[in-house]
Amino acid sequence: MKYTIEDTFDVSAQRYWDAFFIDEYAKALWPALDIKYELLKIERKGEGDSLEIHREQKLSPNRELPALIQKFVKGGLSYVEKNVYKAKDGAMRTTTTPSFMADKITTGGLYRVVDLGPNRCNRVWEGEVDCSIPLIGGRIEKMLVDEVRESYRKATEFTRKWHAEHAG
Repeated sequence: MKYTIEDTFDVSAQRYWDAFFIDEYAKALWPALDIKYELLKIERKGEGDSLEIHREQKLSPNRELPALIQKFVKGGLSYVEKNVYKAKDGAMRTTTTPSFMADKITTGGLYRVVDLGPNRCNRVWEGEVDCSIPLIGGRIEKMLVDEVRESYRKATEFTRKWHAEHAG
């Protein structure tokens, strides 16, 4: 299942990305989304257009699991998100590995931020979810996409507020 989420922000793409990768932003964002966050790795190579950032983080949503998934999950739900950001592309490739049935569920996508003007940008998430569990895979895909959409909605509200409060 492929899907797209788009939102605009009143900052430049560069300013958006600069905040996106700082600890202060992450440490405020994840609690606002009610997600436990653990940075596993971050590596920066190069600078300017040659900048690449490789990041891995473990995310654990503080939510009750839908009944459809509860029988597959032992303990709480978490996932490891791996990001590869390339400044020259203004984009980040993301793969996500869930803590349950990782051999049956594949998620990821491309996260782009494009300037629309001097202080305005568009964030575009082009995601894909594939669940190869017979009979219920499509329902799990839909549920995961709905969860991502809701998380992005909250993240958009938080990020707009963050940039308004951290103007400069």
